[in-house]
Amino acid sequence: MRKIMLFAVIATSAACRAEVVAELNEAAARIAAPPGSNIAVNTLALMNLAMFDSANAVERGFAPYRQTPAPPSGINPDAAALAAGCATLASMQPAQAQAVASACQTIAARLPAGAESDEARRFGERVATDLVASRKGEGLGAPNRYRPFTTAGTYVPTTLPVGWDVATMKPIALTSPSQFRPEPPPPLSGDVWARDYNEVKAVGARASTTRTAEQTATAQFWSLPGFAQFIDGIPDNAPAASTVAARARYYALVYMAMGDAAAAQFDAKYTYNFWRPITAIRNGGLDGNDATEPDVGWLSLIDAPLHPEYPCAHCNVAAAVATVVAGMNAPGKRITVRGANNTRREFATADALLADVVNARVYSGIHFRTSAETGAAMGRKVGAYILTTQLRPLP
Repeated sequence: MRKIMLFAVIATSAACRAEVVAELNEAAARIAAPPGSNIAVNTLALMNLAMFDSANAVERGFAPYRQTPAPPSGINPDAAALAAGCATLASMQPAQAQAVASACQTIAARLPAGAESDEARRFGERVATDLVASRKGEGLGAPNRYRPFTTAGTYVPTTLPVGWDVATMKPIALTSPSQFRPEPPPPLSGDVWARDYNEVKAVGARASTTRTAEQTATAQFWSLPGFAQFIDGIPDNAPAASTVAARARYYALVYMAMGDAAAAQFDAKYTYNFWRPITAIRNGGLDGNDATEPDVGWLSLIDAPLHPEYPCAHCNVAAAVATVVAGMNAPGKRITVRGANNTRREFATADALLADVVNARVYSGIHFRTSAETGAAMGRKVGAYILTTQLRPLP
């Protein structure tokens, strides 16, 4: 593993003291590449787990993610956590080594006098090395073996969909990607399918005459790609925490929820391979349902992401994150989400947030309502499982 040598400590006033967990997360969210990708989220999850396990070995407030060796006596938990986080980030993002070193040196320079030590650095780096090694062969970045559905000699679009590797990756907390796999989409012959089809056909069309200005604004708010919708708001929703391990625990649980929600959703997406509204509506005569009339020129308000429709990924990740955030904060604290065009929305409850994102994906014309509701339900299960099984407070 690449070593990150922390600069010698510069004594500073208490007002300039480094907040190691928050500052390294802010830097890592910019550094981890590709930005907002599954690889970036996985990097951030492991970085925070390494920080958590290192600090927790000193502070002893929670069950560890992985068992660590006993820390040297008297080491500073901030210094150990910083060494672990920097070593993990450097190992998982080797192309960003210079940016990682610069960020880590800046943070280390504001540690309190006497905090940094060779013992703390070596301990943190060992925790990071062991954690990264435990994830070897996890499956991210595996070759895309998706096979487009076609008949011999018939053209289909030749760009492969994304997330194929995530569907079979080793989750960070779940027992398998299929642990919370939902039931199949509704049958095309039924009333639920006809209801979903006609709703999104009307309200989700680019040229819709029934979608209101408020509904359009909601669709556009939730239009950021992938994890980018949620990463910027993570610091806004952090609970009060008095220890280094507790602060790292929050970030670790949120990023675990995001990463494992993605594994669960792509498992389901590629299991069912369900068509997007733009495909279904332009081919409405193929479903055998008399209540679904085709519109061969139909376009969605927002272009559909390049992966199967069912279940809704945004709804799933939003539910997993909101479940963790709500579970870690005091009742009554509002949940903040950053949206497109530097906008933000606050929600009194996780239920209110999920109702907004479910509606948004229908208004966008890229999801059927059943898919959006199914994604939200699955994300709740992922978030609840992570909250109740990972990094639990000790008695």
